[in-house]
Amino acid sequence: MSKKKFVTMGAVVGTLMLTQGVFAAGIAMTPSQNALSVQSGETVNKVDAVPAYMYQDSNYFMLRDIGKIIGYQVDWDETTKKITMTKDEAAQNFDGLSAVRQAENVKKDQQTIVIDGNEYEDMGCLNIDGYNYFKLRDLAEAMDFICDWDTSTNTIMLTVGKESVPDTSDTPKPAETNISVDRFLDPELNQKVIKEDVTYVSGSKDYREIEKYIKENIDKNFNVDDYTVTEDDVNGLLSGYNSLVMRLDVNGVRANFGYLVTCLNGKAALITFIGEKNEDFDIAKIGTLQLSDEEAKQKAIEADGYDYQVDEQRIYRFFDMKDLKNKCEVETVYINDTGHYFATSHIFE
Repeated sequence: MSKKKFVTMGAVVGTLMLTQGVFAAGIAMTPSQNALSVQSGETVNKVDAVPAYMYQDSNYFMLRDIGKIIGYQVDWDETTKKITMTKDEAAQNFDGLSAVRQAENVKKDQQTIVIDGNEYEDMGCLNIDGYNYFKLRDLAEAMDFICDWDTSTNTIMLTVGKESVPDTSDTPKPAETNISVDRFLDPELNQKVIKEDVTYVSGSKDYREIEKYIKENIDKNFNVDDYTVTEDDVNGLLSGYNSLVMRLDVNGVRANFGYLVTCLNGKAALITFIGEKNEDFDIAKIGTLQLSDEEAKQKAIEADGYDYQVDEQRIYRFFDMKDLKNKCEVETVYINDTGHYFATSHIFE
């Protein structure tokens, strides 16, 4: 039996990353509003009430449900605390799937899964009201199905049997000419639709036209060199889409202020404001956070008060534009007495 260390890949599309909070300690998610189409050979089944939750624009499924949908026998080993999934076409059954309601208690977790004899250690998941849910695309990497997306109908399309799908990995994907900026609009966010022709070629790092537009329409003092720019194309999963996250750089620390530029088919189409710039901001008056990484980690453990084993701790430093202070968020991952992982988060000044 082979053993693999499972590493999840994060993909964030459009403005949903902002609704989850820039440095939020909590995890917010909603029941999936998508439809689901499952093709097995020549047979296509549709599931309207999808038993999934949405988090950072990814669908999360319970293993019991995905086993029924794809055709896998799912078993739990109480001794090893591992879940075993074995391909079994007879297990495919679209009846009795989970009923999804608004999530109340959500935590990050990890679980070892054995899929068709391959062991995936510590596969990342979300514990939702006591049940572990896994990212659909992570499961597709390990299981016998292909995951795709129909933009026009908001439908998740699963094709069972990877061998039945031609390998088109080396074939360039055409630009999605019908993708609309409306998909990325959120009435709860401060956004500006770009009606002018502002070109940006994915990966070019040529921000001149975007910089010019922001100077003329948003901030006359904007200088892209004052910002840290991160580009994301969600691993090519959404043709014609890429985004630029521009965060103000404050003495080497990224601020929770900036802009998210959504680009569609080679054009900047939408600007979403990340926070608001404090009128009293003066970079010359900003000091540094005196708390060291080790001190911050220890403070987080003391604040939690747990006796559990600490698996790892991660630190994210940022400049809080509202308070005009440097801060750091400490995420601590624990292993409880039953071997399950959970995480806590604290922000220190």
